[in-house]
Amino acid sequence: MNEQVWKRKEYESWDEAFRGLSPIIRQQSVRIAAYTRELFVAACQMHFGAETKDGEARMRGAYADLAYKCGMYHQLGKALVPHEYQILQKDFTEEEEKVYQKYTTDGRLLVATLQEKTTRARERRKGVLSESPTSNIPFLMLRESCEQHMERFDGSGYPKGLKGEEISPIAQLVGLAKELDRLASETKSETPFEFAIDTLMAGKDVEWSAPLLEVLEAAKQECREVYIKYIVYTRTLPKTIPLVEKRPDRKMGLKYRPMVSDISGTVTMYEAVPWFGGIAEQPDETETVEDLRDLFKRTSLVEPLSWYFLYEAADTMVRIRNCRLAIQGIVVQMIPEFYQLKSQLQKFYQLFIDQAIEKDQLILTIPSEFVKNASKTALEIVQRYTKNGIRLLLDGFHFDDMDTEQLKRLGLTTIRLSPDLYLNRETANKMQEMMADGFVFIGGEANDSDMLAWLVVCGTSCSSGTITGNFVNEDELIHDSLARESMIG
Repeated sequence: MNEQVWKRKEYESWDEAFRGLSPIIRQQSVRIAAYTRELFVAACQMHFGAETKDGEARMRGAYADLAYKCGMYHQLGKALVPHEYQILQKDFTEEEEKVYQKYTTDGRLLVATLQEKTTRARERRKGVLSESPTSNIPFLMLRESCEQHMERFDGSGYPKGLKGEEISPIAQLVGLAKELDRLASETKSETPFEFAIDTLMAGKDVEWSAPLLEVLEAAKQECREVYIKYIVYTRTLPKTIPLVEKRPDRKMGLKYRPMVSDISGTVTMYEAVPWFGGIAEQPDETETVEDLRDLFKRTSLVEPLSWYFLYEAADTMVRIRNCRLAIQGIVVQMIPEFYQLKSQLQKFYQLFIDQAIEKDQLILTIPSEFVKNASKTALEIVQRYTKNGIRLLLDGFHFDDMDTEQLKRLGLTTIRLSPDLYLNRETANKMQEMMADGFVFIGGEANDSDMLAWLVVCGTSCSSGTITGNFVNEDELIHDSLARESMIG
């Protein structure tokens, strides 16, 4: 790196210098600015730093927007080096690491230079960073946040190894905001934000003072809202702790396939299909619900397996919601014999308490053939579910299975037709009649472009099939959805 060439780069404005940062640093700075503002507001309310020199004049709520600006520009010194040196790398030599750390002192000088240009716009200092003394509070806070945000309470930070109250209050807040963002963005924990908070709290009286961590505790909810707001940009994948036991050695799970709403492939839902492994001498083979239905019924596994998969799908829906993805719900393939069990309403109530999602975000399949031949008791249970907001998808429906009045009485208004009815004018006409009567159609077996186009034209809300996408696991679903929405956005 030719450091001198880059240090002579002349920036005429704050915005120009900010654009000199790499995109990832700019995105990070926006998040840190938002965290800093929330921490600053709480700090002022708690009189944090007010007892320090000049602290009472600086730690005032009127400076909340200034605090945001301090968080936004605290890394501005990195604009003086190439992009590849703006992010600390593990393979940096000791010399390269020292050059990297200079962004703090260089940032202070760059901010001071830009401030001087603002006040004396006609002057032009080419290639020289300088700092004139000032008593202007905003100027001082911006300079200190640039230089001191990597200092730590115990003196272990840089560039000067300041300790305790030697560190400016605004720099302490920016430093804490930066570390909160780093931990919440990079952690592989099931609960990234909570992990970040716990890690910061563990640094009490070492990296962070006790009063500073009290500010963090007071602003925790506001900081959580910042985390959720920017979660798409950090690419953090939030994970809940599911109430079903997920182990690497458990040979079953759900695989997910996109359901698209139009020819362009807009994904609005996913369908979830159970898989089962552990086949002797065939470690890569899996079996389906249909393959094992008799075994599940004979061994009384229908109920526990059904709830395992329902909780797993709900857990995925929570992650989708936390990422603010435009996915409306998940269609879960159920073991048909589930509807022969006694009413499970209490467990459904508990599910939606444990996994805080809307009831209509989980859609459970129920085979049309099963409903047509079900006992009166089984139909009463189905009706009880739908009356209590459990959404069921009547799967594989033929128009002569039941009339619309029977379907309405049972609350079965979401329909997936049997594929042998597709590409038929009479089918399309009947679908239009039923949709006008309040029924919703979901498509399947969209295995070529003609089939998908027909389903879309007929008014299906979404369809799945080989043409809509491959089956993926839960993490791939989140990754793919984030990437897709980023491209669209």
